[in-house]
Amino acid sequence: MDDAKRSKEAGVLLKHSSDNKLNSVADGLKTTLGPNTWPIVRDYVDEIITVSEEDILRATKLIWERLKVCIEPSAGVGVAVALGQEFQSKYRLEDGIRKIGIILCGGNVDILTIAKLMEDGGL
Repeated sequence: MDDAKRSKEAGVLLKHSSDNKLNSVADGLKTTLGPNTWPIVRDYVDEIITVSEEDILRATKLIWERLKVCIEPSAGVGVAVALGQEFQSKYRLEDGIRKIGIILCGGNVDILTIAKLMEDGGL
């Protein structure tokens, strides 16, 4: 489910690769970019960073536990990126990065299913 990242890198709109099983805890990210969203990403997004399924679950759990906000795993992706080494090494406080924004939403979550995945993953 890296069509957005591959599209940005290629400079053209790409669909899911044929070997992509669309198996992710982040249901909201299973769609591809379309003719309305691609020009925005192409022209205004500097970079797309991907994270692992474990990172998504870990970030989602962190928000659930610390903020007491029930977000969906797709919202956990942004948190996982911000907590990740790749983001932190590129966007450093020393370089003037003072604030970032992450949109947290929760409309697409089965709490029991996600909690079971967290438990099964040892989180």
